[in-house]
Amino acid sequence: MRILPLLVLLFSGACDDRTAAEVDTCESLCMMLVVECEYGAFPSVDSCMSGCGYNFSEGADIESQLACVERAGCDTFTILECENAYGRP
Repeated sequence: MRILPLLVLLFSGACDDRTAAEVDTCESLCMMLVVECEYGAFPSVDSCMSGCGYNFSEGADIESQLACVERAGCDTFTILECENAYGRP
């Protein structure tokens, strides 16, 4: 998967205030949602990274959202609950 390092560079370069850890958290969240769970709200990792970056810039708790999604086990309704609880400020 050579696209991931490129996405990280693009994502981190677009917003200088994001730390590498924050980018890594968004990348982990997006890989789980798009690749593992095939979550329909995001057709690509790139679209997920954009959404994650926006939510982060608005003050969302992305680390807690990732932990919630990991526990959700690809259950769509639980993923939505994670988004509502942590993905939006």
